[in-house]
Amino acid sequence: MRNFKILAVITLATLLSSCQQVKEQFIRKELADKTDYTLLDKNNGIRVILCGTGTPQKYGTRGQACTLVSAGGRLFLFDAGENAMRNLEHSYIPLSAIQDIFITHWHSDHFNGLGALINHSWVWGRDKPVRVHAPGKVDEVMHGFAQVYAQDAYYRNTHFVSAPEVAFGVAQPFSIPASEEAIRVYDEGGVTIDAYKVAHEPVEPAVGYLLSYAGKKVFISGDTKISPRYFKALENTDLVVHEAINSHLITDAAKVAKEMGRDKDANLMTHVIEYHADTIDLAKVAQEHHVKHLVLTHLTPDPKNFISRILFKHGMSDYYDGEITLAEDGTEITLP
Repeated sequence: MRNFKILAVITLATLLSSCQQVKEQFIRKELADKTDYTLLDKNNGIRVILCGTGTPQKYGTRGQACTLVSAGGRLFLFDAGENAMRNLEHSYIPLSAIQDIFITHWHSDHFNGLGALINHSWVWGRDKPVRVHAPGKVDEVMHGFAQVYAQDAYYRNTHFVSAPEVAFGVAQPFSIPASEEAIRVYDEGGVTIDAYKVAHEPVEPAVGYLLSYAGKKVFISGDTKISPRYFKALENTDLVVHEAINSHLITDAAKVAKEMGRDKDANLMTHVIEYHADTIDLAKVAQEHHVKHLVLTHLTPDPKNFISRILFKHGMSDYYDGEITLAEDGTEITLP
């Protein structure tokens, strides 16, 4: 019996020691830095990461509008809808390195996550300002965020977070003259970004952005119906990240909703079609302007499974012979 007790004690001690080792290994794995610092490498061409491909649609499965571009060793974020921060983290983006954010327009699903992202990157080490470039009243929005997060910033700075002077975003307003369709809003380190007017009435102003670097071009449309206002930005462009709505699916859904007595939902679906880009029309325009790769985002309706993804793109290849990508949150595309 005595030998059994001794054996039990030895076994227990061994198990506890093993558990401690397992625990330490687990902690080390969790603490390992997974951040993708290669995004800051100047020699990696252009990398585009879709950090939000959804809409404000009820029960949507995707993050709201968010596109990250790495170029010239810098990170540029276009829109920051809800879930932007978490989706960026899931792609191991170095958040503290994001110093320039570009907002396409002031629909909430394009900036719902902006305040949280700016705050979070500061709490976790950002020590440089974040410039928020946007048309319209970006000054008011940034002032509002500063008020909302003022108490949090005070408490965190008092406790342990340094650099309180960069806790909030810095507004970089611009406006495109009435006589022009575009204006340059960024020109540093070999990267240029031009803002183009788009057609999203009654939202005004609303823009898309054309980023150029090392002979390559990427256009991010923001929200817009098809319009000649930004066709110049599409011409021979390597990658076009464009919002898309399948009008046929929405029309069918509106009809069914009306039959179910859901007139309000049916009317909303019909109105949504009016100021977004139909998939077939988009395919035709992409072909006409020699777009090399078309990436669909801000997807309406939300394609949640294999069948709905096929239906969403149905018919586009009849009019466009370039590559089409139906983006998911986390989709990454590289232009070497």
